[in-house]
Amino acid sequence: MSYLQSYVVPICSYTIHEEEADLKKLFGTAFYFGNNGFFLTARHVVDEAQSFADEKGHLVGLVVKADQGRQEQSTIIPLKTYEHAPAPYDITAGKSGYFPPTPLKVANAQVSVWTDVAGLGYPDSAAVIDQQTLWMNVRGYKGHIQRPTVPRDIVIGTHPNGFELSFLTGPGSSGGPIFTLDETVIGVIVASFRSQQTEDQIVEIQKDGSTYKELRVRVEEFGFAHDIRGLLDWRAEIFEGLTLSEVSALPFGQLPSIQAASKRR
Repeated sequence: MSYLQSYVVPICSYTIHEEEADLKKLFGTAFYFGNNGFFLTARHVVDEAQSFADEKGHLVGLVVKADQGRQEQSTIIPLKTYEHAPAPYDITAGKSGYFPPTPLKVANAQVSVWTDVAGLGYPDSAAVIDQQTLWMNVRGYKGHIQRPTVPRDIVIGTHPNGFELSFLTGPGSSGGPIFTLDETVIGVIVASFRSQQTEDQIVEIQKDGSTYKELRVRVEEFGFAHDIRGLLDWRAEIFEGLTLSEVSALPFGQLPSIQAASKRR
């Protein structure tokens, strides 16, 4: 048995007290793909978490399920081995000795306007503090691609190709997956955007000299993800000579590092 929270996981800071982990702060989301313990997240999530942890004397980790994702009990594994994707991608890949069963795969997929997609993340608004304990709850998103974007389309920040989504993704969801309904990952959540435009304005001077104003505004809100398909041929050093798409499709245990670890046992 596996759990959704075993392969889509929060990235948090924590401390160790009397050999027990004490969660301190949520920073975002990561997700495992393929069979060999690799995960993806947003680069800004890792950077913010590490900066905060360094300042506070905390550790950074991923909250996962015990027994390789098969037990409901949660545990923390340190965030240690990772590599940032080339600019302008706000994406980071990592690996660990944790191998949860996951249906998510990173592969090429044909998508366009109106393509149905889903997403997962741990937004701040779903986190609960109960008796000084931080509980993080995953939230599912579902909608469609309302606009594929190229770099010039998003004027805030620097971006590669991306997807404008028909749903908002709350803070804390950054790093979560955007995938087609057959669970092929096509994007990584990096932001939500909001724009407001005044369409009409009325200003009237009342008999008593006061001013009455009425505004009619149009508000647009959408989530945004970086298109992972531009990184399918990325050969990060942690992929041990393979590309992102190749490590996603590789059966368990064929990486040299895993084979060496098995021999040591």
